[in-house]
Amino acid sequence: MHTYLDDPVEVLVLFREDKAIPYAFIWNNRKVKVKDINLVHESRDGRAKLVHFAVSDHANAYKLTFNTETLKWRLQDVYTDA
Repeated sequence: MHTYLDDPVEVLVLFREDKAIPYAFIWNNRKVKVKDINLVHESRDGRAKLVHFAVSDHANAYKLTFNTETLKWRLQDVYTDA
C-alpha cells in the first residue's frame, strides 16, 4: 500500500567521504532505523537542490527528501505490505 505524506521529519545522518547517508528518522514519535538505501537522486525546486532518498527498514519502504536551501527533511511517501 502506498501512502503520500509530505511530513516534516528529523533525520540522523552519517557523513562518509562526500556523501550524506540517512541513518534513522523520527516519524509519528517513533524512530525508524534505515536498513538499506535503495536509490538516491537529485532534482531542483527553484534555487533549491532536493536530494531524494528511497530507503527501507525491515518492513517498509520510504521516500525522504532533503532540501539544501532550507536544510529541512520531508517524508514524502511510505510503502507497506498492508
